[in-house]
Formats: sequence, structure tokens, C-alpha cells
Amino acid sequence: MSENLTEAQQKFLITYTGLLKEVESSLQFISECYTKGDLDIGDRLMKQIMLGLIPYNEENLTVMSVFGNDETAVGSLKKFQKAIHKAVNVETEFNDEGERMKFLHEELIPGEQKWKQHVELKLAGLSED
Repeated sequence: MSENLTEAQQKFLITYTGLLKEVESSLQFISECYTKGDLDIGDRLMKQIMLGLIPYNEENLTVMSVFGNDETAVGSLKKFQKAIHKAVNVETEFNDEGERMKFLHEELIPGEQKWKQHVELKLAGLSED
């Protein structure tokens, strides 16, 4: 069972979980943009959203105070951060909407969902350290 979280850590996780849920719905909208051929809109939105997530990496003191002892969670975070960096450079990383959709649905969304699951489990006190 996880250690007891401080009040500040709990507040952080509640806010961060809300942010990740908003990101998830935005990624679905980006997918719709790509489906409609609106690459420019999808790319700009993805870049803006992902830039906002970069600071929540494995070097973030608050994130590490919560997840530092959970190697599985940190591994998921690192994988998600790798996808975030690709997403920020979407125009140079991917040539067409097919490549963007594949990345979005096979790498970015699953990475976000896996990481969010760790965050939610930690908040619920169910994760293992």
C-alpha cells in the first residue's frame, strides 16, 4: 500500500488528474481534426497542449515526491514524456495525417492513459511503492 500522501500532494494529484482528463478529451478532438484533414489545427492544438505537460516530467520535484519510489509509474511517465516530445515536434516527426493518427492512437493516447491510471491509483491510495 502506498505511503500516506501529504495534503499538498493530494491537492496536486487532484488538480493534475483533472488536467490529464482535459488532455485526454483534447486528444480526441485532435484525432477528429486529423480525420477531417485539418492538420494545421490538429498540429497547433497538439503542440500547445503537449508543451503544457513537459514540466510534469521525472525531474519535477512534486511528481517525484509522489512517484519516486514507484519504478513502474516512473517508467510510464518517461514513456509518456517521450511521446510528448514527439508531439511537440509533430510537423517534423510525421509526414501525413496517417502517421499522425497512428502516433496519436498507438503511442500518445495509450501513454497518457497508462500514466493517468498511475496518478489515479496513487490518489486513491491503491498504488504500490
